[in-house]
Amino acid sequence: MANAIRDRQVSSTEVIEAYLSQIAQYNPGLNAIVTLDAENAIAQSKAADKALAQGENWGILHGVPVTIKDTLETKGLRTTSSYQPLANYVPKQDATVVARLRAAGAIILAKTNTPQLADNFQTNSPLFGRTNNPWNHECTPGGSTGGGASAIAAGLSPLELGSDIGGSIRVPAHFCGIYGLKPTEHRVSTFGHIPELPGTPKTIRHLQTIGPLARSVEDLRLCLSLIQCSELRQAEVMSISQQANPVSTLQSYRYAWSEGFGNIPATAETKAALEKLASSLAALGCCVEQHNEPPNFDSNAVRDTYLNIYNFELGLSQPDLTQIQQRQNYITALSERDTLIATMENFLSNWDAWLCPVVPVPAFTHRQPGEPIEVDGCEFSYLGAIGAYTTIFNLTGNPAVVMPFTQSQDGLPIGVQVVGQRGSDMKLLEIAETLTQVTGFFQRPPGY
Repeated sequence: MANAIRDRQVSSTEVIEAYLSQIAQYNPGLNAIVTLDAENAIAQSKAADKALAQGENWGILHGVPVTIKDTLETKGLRTTSSYQPLANYVPKQDATVVARLRAAGAIILAKTNTPQLADNFQTNSPLFGRTNNPWNHECTPGGSTGGGASAIAAGLSPLELGSDIGGSIRVPAHFCGIYGLKPTEHRVSTFGHIPELPGTPKTIRHLQTIGPLARSVEDLRLCLSLIQCSELRQAEVMSISQQANPVSTLQSYRYAWSEGFGNIPATAETKAALEKLASSLAALGCCVEQHNEPPNFDSNAVRDTYLNIYNFELGLSQPDLTQIQQRQNYITALSERDTLIATMENFLSNWDAWLCPVVPVPAFTHRQPGEPIEVDGCEFSYLGAIGAYTTIFNLTGNPAVVMPFTQSQDGLPIGVQVVGQRGSDMKLLEIAETLTQVTGFFQRPPGY
């Protein structure tokens, strides 16, 4: 799209108007977009076309519309994080990642729905209501970047910026049949993300990342190249070399694979999908081995470590949430995390990519948070089941790409999570792109 606009094959104004038409037709049934900046987007698209006519190029995304999760501050455009005290909050500055997309020439089209303070695996906002999955409106698109994933799948947006502290990019990407990237921890600045609440000290120092959702691996890579970088306001954000690795073949890489982690099993359909992927790669001559978890890595114990860090840091930033009483639990959890990171990195040093399920189940029907999740007739806890395969990699900080792969018997998407060593994001995206030879590409939901 960016190339077509730059080559004058289509105008930015035509692109913006096409997306606005799609939004007008489908958003009433999806409720994916909650703040539409149509008038300003049209004005910017006209300015973008005029600039091109005069030989000016704003950047690699010149005139391309994008949407932003409503947890990321957007200068002059309402940002609520679906939190009542922020219902009318209009930031005076952009989140760092938003500023970087603008600097590349992107046009902010809209903000997308999220649960209150991004704290749920479904997207049901107390301010804006429920977002539906375009594959089946009776099902959730996931959370907390549920509005963004629904918008991408339904063609309301070509690119979304989301966030992920426990699976909030990957779960919606899996449920909606699109691509999503959780970058390596600290590879991308989280400045301007809510929570924390505006004007409060930074307390969320671990687990959280910001990354893109899109319809192709190539778009994930392009977006990451724009938003990654060191950040003066967050010293922990790593400095990244922009050099790309040479593109290799499927057979150039070593693959581990898993049918699930710990005591939460995946559905038979999900297991079969992963086994089929592994078998397909093996048949093509790839090195593939099954490993359900690294040696000396207890997936069941990982969740307690994750929650001790999550609850303590989130509790400090939000005084209305229950705060952890035992600070010692937090310190102990950070020490345990260091050990788990070392164990995971040692395991992944032998493999270029680890192919894992994203969630034990495809998208499920809308329900109250806390209601059990059924896996092939057995019930499991809501949070424990949905985040069983995603929170692991928030804790260890590894990059993970979600790719659509197949569909359930009910016609719902089933994705695969492709995990690599910390810092290997660009290599991992190259592996994911080669994997599309086997997994296939994005498919539109029926009716869109």
